[in-house]
Amino acid sequence: MSPELQLLLWVAGSLGIGLATVTYVYRSGGGWRHRALAESELGGLLIEVALFLYHIGLPFLALISGALSVDLLGLGVIAVEGAPSLAGFTPFDWMRSSIAAGLAAGFVLIVLWLAGRTSNPLPTVSADRPGVLPTLRDAAYAEVHWAFYRAPFVLLLQDVYWGTVAGVILVAAEWLLMRWLRRAPTHADRPHTLTMTCCALTSGLLYLVARNLWLMIAAHAAIRWAGARLLMRTTQPAMS
Repeated sequence: MSPELQLLLWVAGSLGIGLATVTYVYRSGGGWRHRALAESELGGLLIEVALFLYHIGLPFLALISGALSVDLLGLGVIAVEGAPSLAGFTPFDWMRSSIAAGLAAGFVLIVLWLAGRTSNPLPTVSADRPGVLPTLRDAAYAEVHWAFYRAPFVLLLQDVYWGTVAGVILVAAEWLLMRWLRRAPTHADRPHTLTMTCCALTSGLLYLVARNLWLMIAAHAAIRWAGARLLMRTTQPAMS
């Protein structure tokens, strides 16, 4: 079996597992499983374990099986003996990629700031704003998952640009299907949707110019953390 097909099967399996799990939890049995998980501490722990296995565990299994390579995932390359490197990247790579990540994240945050100032307050499901550590965790989950999904298309198309575009399309399709299976309201949590769209586009851009997963996670976390505060403006209660 060719490496491209093998990796594509891994991604198809991941997509199938995710959709089947969400269908089982949210659709089967009238959704009582979701309510039971959400209302108990054990259920919350099970959700965290499932999210880790889905976003990190499956790509890791593909990596150790040889189907997925570290460079496609954005973890650099094996260092040449005698050449200075840190986490698979040379100091020059880190400097160049850090500048690109900083500029991209800064531009996106300016756009979100302008959107927050010039538009009406966007509706949001919750006014809760996650802290730094949960934001970093979610950013790592998303970026590893997205890199995993774009990898087979980069190999199949032999083109980083179109492979990245195909990966973004697959991620968007999965996101829409997940929302439909969860019966999420059409206009619910629009600030989060806008922020995540910016994160996905920034991730694709940084994959093209840097392919450094660590910086993609950092940029994602910065946009997600600051974007939530720029867009999630809640109405203050009226004084009696």
